[in-house]
Amino acid sequence: MRRPPHLHEVEFVVERAQPEDLDEILRVMRHWNMHRIPSPEMPHLDLDRMFVARVDGRIVGAAGYELLSPARGKTTLMGVAPEFLGTGIGKALQDERLRAMATAGAKTVSTNADRPASIRWYKKHYGYREVGTLKKLHSFGSEEIDSWTTLEMDLEGW
Repeated sequence: MRRPPHLHEVEFVVERAQPEDLDEILRVMRHWNMHRIPSPEMPHLDLDRMFVARVDGRIVGAAGYELLSPARGKTTLMGVAPEFLGTGIGKALQDERLRAMATAGAKTVSTNADRPASIRWYKKHYGYREVGTLKKLHSFGSEEIDSWTTLEMDLEGW
């Protein structure tokens, strides 16, 4: 069995997504059942507001965002290939999209998550708080969970 990589063992680069990255982004998202785009859960994917993480040129993670208003941002997809979990790639992607939203003027950020481990991670590392739930429109994310937990964070305080 291959030992999982550790942060100090994995060199990665986070950069803006390019149009030609779409297939690789969806390959990563397939691991988490978040690859059905367009769909009712994710009508479109704005590659201009996506970041990718590359290891040796290969996309191993991606994260996006949108601006709901001048002061409010929302995260969209985020996924890291399972073999790279725990390496800091997810945190680097989250940090990059939060910086982009802050630069654009966002003061608060909302995130929908379904997996309990992800919800704990957002709360622990970014100070998110739960503000509600939202019924899923179809199979997207965890198949065992039928609703999203809506989280919100104070981007100015971050």
